[in-house]
Amino acid sequence: MPERIEGPQPDAQTVSASNTALFKLPIGPNYHELQITLGGTGTLLADIDEIRVIVNEIVIHRYNFTERDSINQFDGRAAFVLATNPVLVIPFDRYAMENSVTSELTSLDTGRVSPAGRKANPNAREAKSLLVEIDINAGWPGDGTMKIAASTSASSGMGIGTVLHVGKTTRAVGGAEEKEYSDLPFGDVRSQALSRVHFRMSANDISRVKATRNNVDVFDRTKAVNESIQLDGVRVPQAGMTTIDRTERGFSGNTLDLRGVQDFRYKLTTTGAATITVISEYIGALGR
Repeated sequence: MPERIEGPQPDAQTVSASNTALFKLPIGPNYHELQITLGGTGTLLADIDEIRVIVNEIVIHRYNFTERDSINQFDGRAAFVLATNPVLVIPFDRYAMENSVTSELTSLDTGRVSPAGRKANPNAREAKSLLVEIDINAGWPGDGTMKIAASTSASSGMGIGTVLHVGKTTRAVGGAEEKEYSDLPFGDVRSQALSRVHFRMSANDISRVKATRNNVDVFDRTKAVNESIQLDGVRVPQAGMTTIDRTERGFSGNTLDLRGVQDFRYKLTTTGAATITVISEYIGALGR
């Protein structure tokens, strides 16, 4: 396991209400996670509208602070609390896998490709830029502060390899019904496999969740069964969020293969009307 280096990253030029804080992170290290620290009287996660992690102008992570905090708590990480734990983690490694090698498979290596790396993979990609954009809304307090630190290690010289893509979209459901969604990404260069997907309800709940690949159900659980299995493993189910987690027992290789798939859809049985925020975690290449 490479030695970890822990330390602060360059500040954003502007951190203020109704603006976007832009953090330009150094190219060269292998990034395992970022830690965002918030300060200021009354600073809330809700003061942040969106976080975007961008590599070579490609958005690889997109969510808001509250959504990221819920997913972190699902992984058993500490909740954000301004007074006692004002830190939000943005992971590139997958958390609580069976060993460090599989966890670090999705670390973000921004180093130059070495001659040996180029020989092993002539199409290896190099990072030209790594940005974190954070949209701050009008509720941000006048004394609010924001800093970013990182956990990194030395580059392997192999370039950007397997990437954890975290995408976000919303869908509507009109009432208590089974609703199908077949228009989410699958099988392209960035979504070669599904690691997990989170459905966050604005109201009501999801009583049953299914995933169907090429007209075959590959995941079908009631809410009770799903949360019981997750509680028995390494996860902590969150109120208002239903998750299909292919890695729930800590086995990183148990992703859902989406390569060459002709049809992939979710079937959600809901208890009432809501807006559903869908946050998908895919395994794939960086893409272009």
